[in-house]
Amino acid sequence: MNKQAFHNLRIRSIEKDTIGSTRIQFTLPKLLINQFNFKPGQYISIKFDMKKKTHVRTYSISSEPNKDFIEIGVKHIKNGMFAEFLKTKSLEDIVQVSNPEGNFVVSNKQPSSLLLIAAGSGITPMMSILKSILKKNTKTKVTLLYSNKTYADMMYKDEIQDLKDKYLDRLLVFNFFSREIQSTDFLNGRLSEEKIAFLSERSLIDIHKIDQCFICGPIEMTKSLRSYFKGKGLPDTKIKTELFYVAEKTSTKSKASKLEMNESKIEVLIDGSKKSFFMNKNDDFIEKATMYGISVPYSCKNGMCATCRCKVNSGEAIMRKNFSLEEWEIKKGFVLSCQLEPIDKEISLDFDII
Repeated sequence: MNKQAFHNLRIRSIEKDTIGSTRIQFTLPKLLINQFNFKPGQYISIKFDMKKKTHVRTYSISSEPNKDFIEIGVKHIKNGMFAEFLKTKSLEDIVQVSNPEGNFVVSNKQPSSLLLIAAGSGITPMMSILKSILKKNTKTKVTLLYSNKTYADMMYKDEIQDLKDKYLDRLLVFNFFSREIQSTDFLNGRLSEEKIAFLSERSLIDIHKIDQCFICGPIEMTKSLRSYFKGKGLPDTKIKTELFYVAEKTSTKSKASKLEMNESKIEVLIDGSKKSFFMNKNDDFIEKATMYGISVPYSCKNGMCATCRCKVNSGEAIMRKNFSLEEWEIKKGFVLSCQLEPIDKEISLDFDII
């Protein structure tokens, strides 16, 4: 198992992007350049202390690779811990940042056609993909569909316009606003299957020629559009999705009723060593393991990033939420430990298996 490593990086710049978002750059020391040699579309985790607790938040990298800095775009959430943390920071302050991770990346080295679909802060990984692919692959054509409430809410609007001007014959952009009227009717309202169909019918998108489709945004939009493209014949292997909003907690009471006792014994294999602790079905696995002095990998704690992925070797457990594991992983017994809910009295977990 590769442990999640954090490094002390200095804040290079903090810049307001929209009324509700901020762009932050971190300087990369020469000694860490190789460790931050990321692929466009990957994310970093940031570890920080607030209100006497340690928190970890994940943010997609919006800058290009091979720079002496990395940049993230942060959408401010009401009562958000990281937004509060940012208020205490200034230029040159040190922040703990992890190595880049994630599979939301272009798999074809020479794609001829990419479709990028983003809503709100879902644009952040797309910016890294856009800048990198347009610069490196001179024949790749990219279509970006970007949905927001209003023009003022658009993150990276100036940079997107600059890219449009620079790559006139290779970058096509459609901006959809749900709370602002535009002169072109079909651009009004939320991005939906019907709007994709409208573009397809007018040959503005050729689904059968798409090498890869990236979708990043709310769960409802992401699931709906993924299903739409699959229904139109686009292979699942060509569709990459990433979620930026957490769905409501799913009830699992019916299956969990098998657990009649208060606690389950959890055995953890990590770094070749076996350790155990006890938890009940309502406990937070990460917090409980930490309480027992067991350091397990995690990042978002929302079932999105898969940093906490492990395999159930024995016993039965369920996940409260899952936004990142594929069906084949679940069939093989993999779970997201941050969402783990024990069913049996004894559960054995393996963090060392890849």
